[in-house]
Amino acid sequence: MSTNYLACPECDLFIALPVLAAGNKACCPRCHYILTASHYNALDRVMAFAITALLFLLLASFFPFLSINVQGQERTITLLQSISVMVSQHFPVLAVIIFIPVILGPAIYLLLSIYLCLSLKARSLYPHSITAMKFVSHLQHWNMAEIFLIGILVSFIKIISLAEVTLGPSFWAYVLFIPAMSAVSVNIDKYQFWQWIKIKQGMPVFKPVLSPVSGIINFNSCPMCASIMPLSSTSCGFCGTHVDKRVKHSIQKTWAWLITAVVLYIPANILPIMKVKYLGEETANTILGGVIVLWQHGSYPVALIIFIASVLVPIGKILTLAWLCYSVQNGKNRFCKQKTILYRRTELVGRWSMIDVFVVVVLVALIRMGTVMSVYPGPGVLAFCGLVIVTMLAAISFDSRLIWDHGACAEYNKENS
Repeated sequence: MSTNYLACPECDLFIALPVLAAGNKACCPRCHYILTASHYNALDRVMAFAITALLFLLLASFFPFLSINVQGQERTITLLQSISVMVSQHFPVLAVIIFIPVILGPAIYLLLSIYLCLSLKARSLYPHSITAMKFVSHLQHWNMAEIFLIGILVSFIKIISLAEVTLGPSFWAYVLFIPAMSAVSVNIDKYQFWQWIKIKQGMPVFKPVLSPVSGIINFNSCPMCASIMPLSSTSCGFCGTHVDKRVKHSIQKTWAWLITAVVLYIPANILPIMKVKYLGEETANTILGGVIVLWQHGSYPVALIIFIASVLVPIGKILTLAWLCYSVQNGKNRFCKQKTILYRRTELVGRWSMIDVFVVVVLVALIRMGTVMSVYPGPGVLAFCGLVIVTMLAAISFDSRLIWDHGACAEYNKENS
């Protein structure tokens, strides 16, 4: 059985990995990161789910999505019309917020996934297959279609007592789009896809050796395609990605993003995120104010979701990353595995804070009925959106492998000796 070599992207443990049978997965023995999962008929599954998801996304974009009736005045919009409304009302930033992560990003992701599967099934790789795989790897993290759907449902709860809301056929198409899109993401294992591309290209396997002096394996690992190369390499010989033993100035970059996040957190929670004009009377809602209103109306689960996603998660993410940076800088070498798992979960939940932003976007696009009832974005929504993006960038800039450096893996070695 042939063997591949890779380094765990989260703790940098060098691993000799045999070719996995379909249905199996491999985890890092040190930090328990899932290195790869081999799925049955992965290429066929990805193509089938991607084509299905694209069809549902197309249906969701052009037909009636939502309708609202307030005192006899009715308004119906499509998903694409919601974007044009933002632009026409001079809210271009909100238009970008909904268009890129909800429509354009997923569409490009699905098209590139189909292209890659066709390329890997062909006799030889199609042009720019490596570039396409890079884009797929990046886009997977920024697609927020499922978060947008939750935002729509929360919007219903907010206005159900003031207006009659009707779900159009495109809404149900979008609901079906979500599981199809998720199935594509699940079946695209980045390591497996990169390995198939390397096989097509005939890339030789590089096997690091022990240093005769220190007895340590000296190597560099590509953060994109997981290729192992000599320590002296500064760029991946396969995909061209810049390679460093550790991300340069990772801690400094993370601290800079975190300080920016703290600055944005204050206006994001103090300033109103939206203003509602109902029968000539205007009220402004902050994030906490919206949570309180939902709680008072008995929508306890929704109030808890918004409170956790919009208040606790951002501050928890800031505190967690700050503690990880502090522990790395001060050489704290205990609980390395627990710290790595905490970082992994922090990075995973960060984007769900966008729920409140999507709620505002949906309500602004849908409710435009003059003095009877209209919703406008407040200055707090831009600050909050910036907060979410900045905390995501802070998590991306943090190099979790630093947790295991400077003797930090001594604890693991002692436990497993």
